[in-house]
Amino acid sequence: MLIWPARLRFFALATSCVLALLGATGAGADETGQGAGENFAGVTPKPAGPIHMHGAVRYIAPAGWTVSDGADGVTTLTGRVAQNDLPCEIWMLPPIPAQGDLATEGMALVAGLAATKQFGPYHGELGKAVMDSREEGVSGTGWSFADLSGEAGNSGITIRVLMARLNDGKVLPIIGYSKTWDCLGNQAVRDNDVWALFFHSLQLPGYDRPTPELGKQLVGEWTSIGGGAGVTEIFAPNGHFANVAVYQTYVANTSGLVWAVNRAWKGDGPYEVHGDRVHTQNPKGSATEKDVTRLFSVVRMPNPSKPTGYDWVLRMVERSSDGSQTWGFSHSGNYVLHMVRHEQPQ
Repeated sequence: MLIWPARLRFFALATSCVLALLGATGAGADETGQGAGENFAGVTPKPAGPIHMHGAVRYIAPAGWTVSDGADGVTTLTGRVAQNDLPCEIWMLPPIPAQGDLATEGMALVAGLAATKQFGPYHGELGKAVMDSREEGVSGTGWSFADLSGEAGNSGITIRVLMARLNDGKVLPIIGYSKTWDCLGNQAVRDNDVWALFFHSLQLPGYDRPTPELGKQLVGEWTSIGGGAGVTEIFAPNGHFANVAVYQTYVANTSGLVWAVNRAWKGDGPYEVHGDRVHTQNPKGSATEKDVTRLFSVVRMPNPSKPTGYDWVLRMVERSSDGSQTWGFSHSGNYVLHMVRHEQPQ
């Protein structure tokens, strides 16, 4: 009951942003994947560290993780967590033949692993099927992927699998094992910045140039609402963006009355896209918001309540305004915001 007034105010603010966009003019989004992209401001946040090799695949290991190259062609990345929070690993496996649908192949691959044989079948959150968790999309350089997340039996171990299609007809499987939010997230909170930044660091052979695909997919209105908070980001075809965020808290005064306190932030300005990076200039923003480049991806997720059977979801790697711990599990100050595209009536 208490949330709906905040949501109504939030949508009113979002609507005003839409109206502002309708009258905006400016340069269009980067449709060539070239041009001003190389001169973007520093990506915040971004993968940091030395380039490692897994066969012909280049990547940056998560900060503080160790890398071990096995003789069997498996590269193991291990995170630093407490002993009782193990496992915390990412396995990069040798490429395997493509066998049709990436998500189905990833599901079958995980089902055959020793972990699922030891702890129980691979299943989704709250009894759902793992396939209901799949996120499918195309990277900023053009390789297609499927990303799934599930749990092995009742072990509390989340197994995440990324299936990336290579240009030689094979598939690169990457599997993450996590028992704590501090590692790779878990079934309650699917994403933290570790998996996201590792994903954005991947450089697959034959895909070395940004493509315009993500720039085209980014155009639209994206919304995320949860509890007493909401955010909308709008990217227009003419290269102008607008955003609005509303956050509601409740404060008790000395007489015992409870007041709803609403805070709102708005911004608008030009934007450019270069591969998996979107650069926004917000003259109305704070010092950390005026000139920002963010990593993003657009994925399709199942939603049986929609006529199409799926949602388009924008995954945006963000940083808290002051760099502090976010959402109670990320110590880096980074988080991954998931926003659903608002589809226009046909």
